[in-house]
Amino acid sequence: MMRVLLMITSLLLTGVWCSEDSVFVYSRVGGDALLPCSNPVPSNCSLISWTLYEGSQVTYTHEVIKGQVNNNSDKSGRLSITANCSLHFHDLRVDDVGSYICFEGAKPISNVYLSLLTISALSSIADLQPGGSLILSCILFSFYDTGTCQPYSNDFSLSWVTADGAVLPRESRYELISRTRCNSTLVTKLLVEDNHRKWRCQLNATRNSRAVFQDFTSSFLFQNPSTDQEVPPSSLTVCSERQHVSHIVLCVALPLMVITVGFFTWRGGRHRTKTSAAEIQMQQIS
Repeated sequence: MMRVLLMITSLLLTGVWCSEDSVFVYSRVGGDALLPCSNPVPSNCSLISWTLYEGSQVTYTHEVIKGQVNNNSDKSGRLSITANCSLHFHDLRVDDVGSYICFEGAKPISNVYLSLLTISALSSIADLQPGGSLILSCILFSFYDTGTCQPYSNDFSLSWVTADGAVLPRESRYELISRTRCNSTLVTKLLVEDNHRKWRCQLNATRNSRAVFQDFTSSFLFQNPSTDQEVPPSSLTVCSERQHVSHIVLCVALPLMVITVGFFTWRGGRHRTKTSAAEIQMQQIS
């Protein structure tokens, strides 16, 4: 037990906060991430292992052992080892957040901190309509507590942007509340044109030119009658013409159907009368 504690302590003191080999990787829930092992690339991936350390309580799991994904890990179906010994994630989840240490044999050679961006709506369905309020919470899940930023993670910023990445215009209907470095909430007064609109929370890292973002689409299930779009006159004309044609077809088809049914009913009755008369004559002859 003491040996394990000493090993964990030595690992935490070996570059978790100050080593040049520490790497910060940002992605989003449901996305992918590539965790590099080291630079230069190890010559033999069969000597490489990856261990995940989670949270301030320091619990750890072995995700890769001697170049092979650990089948006992609950992440094994979403992990793979690349040709340069990097750890590739897909379909990322919140519980994937943590500090990943790459070992060559028993020697730790790099630390990779994985953080994930999430976005959620705090509004009710009834609020998603013109005149209602859309409340979106953007949170970065980091190695420490959710939504809090430790001094080590000072190389990024969160912002709310349009679907194409442009800064939101300065309008009174946009309000930022409860904002910290890892937690930003946007409150918006919805307009008619906001139906099916994408709202984007974006993370920009100073050491990485590639921005990470998460989108939310506001879809209206209810809409005030005053804001419903009017049906174009051309559509009304088409509907009127179709109704007029259907009335004509109904007026012509219905009498024809009545005459046809009456004719076959009369013909069937006449046939039965002839059959009965013939049967009576046969009985008299016999």
